[in-house]
Amino acid sequence: MKKILIIEDDTILRENTAEFIRANNFEVFVAKDGLEGVQKTLRHLPDLIICDISMPNMNGYDFYKTIKQIKATYTIPLVFFSARTEKEDIRAGMQLGADDYITKPFDLHEVLKVINTRLDKYDKLVKINEDKFHALIDHPTLGIYIYENGKFIFYNEPLAAIFGYQYDDFSSISFEDLLDEKQCDKKKILNDLDRCLKDSKGYISHKFKATHKNSTPIFVELTGTVINYEGKSSLAGNIFKIDNISKTSIIFKEILDDPPNLTKRELEVLKLICNGKSTLETSEILFLSQRTIETYRANLLEKTKSKNIAELIMYAIKNGLILVD
Repeated sequence: MKKILIIEDDTILRENTAEFIRANNFEVFVAKDGLEGVQKTLRHLPDLIICDISMPNMNGYDFYKTIKQIKATYTIPLVFFSARTEKEDIRAGMQLGADDYITKPFDLHEVLKVINTRLDKYDKLVKINEDKFHALIDHPTLGIYIYENGKFIFYNEPLAAIFGYQYDDFSSISFEDLLDEKQCDKKKILNDLDRCLKDSKGYISHKFKATHKNSTPIFVELTGTVINYEGKSSLAGNIFKIDNISKTSIIFKEILDDPPNLTKRELEVLKLICNGKSTLETSEILFLSQRTIETYRANLLEKTKSKNIAELIMYAIKNGLILVD
């Protein structure tokens, strides 16, 4: 059942709208202002948000800017509704990135139509980008993965091959299965992964001995950056086999030549994204405003046809921005 969050300070309108939507097979949550809306958004991770603009404590615009700064919520579709009908107000909401705009007074059936239309569009985009993502992780040389709850929830064929497995057989292998206490500090590696996942800006790099399917030890290096994938904290990165463990590592390519369609500044922002930096941290490092960084991030997603940060990182890998040194 899809989850809808309604943020509206008018009690009667809020409850009547919630009751109507709930009767049409949706799970509905409500909030009386933007501040409570942020709390409910983080708690329930709704599939779509309907938000008033003029509210006490935190208005709709500030609410939207807030959830766009949070990894777990920045992709949630949002529809503004308000009594305001001036073109400037409508333009302001849409320029922020809102998916739709409904003016009061409105017909509840109109609201339901907008909800169904926006959810259907979002589901199609998710499906398209899942297909793109599966194609993207099929890198010919690097082992690419997304790790969550002790398992690789996404991986490519080279990753399975590193450990001696066929692609389909590798789906039943947990990360712990690849670690042998006789070959490496198994407990430390697992603890380091857990600690990294608890840090929204986490980044990890580990060289260690793993176990091949034939029980022989192999040297590998794992790198990963914490991302939000389907509302959950996950690690996205790569693993590769190393013959000489002394100095081999994965580094971010120095900015010498701009890749197709990316400016030097966009590449600088992309580098910081791959290093797990937030919008605020990136703005401080590059001495630019957060709004400017948000614009660069949006341009990167659009130019690389990426739906989220996970795909953007994979784009960097696939196009040689992350290299084996």
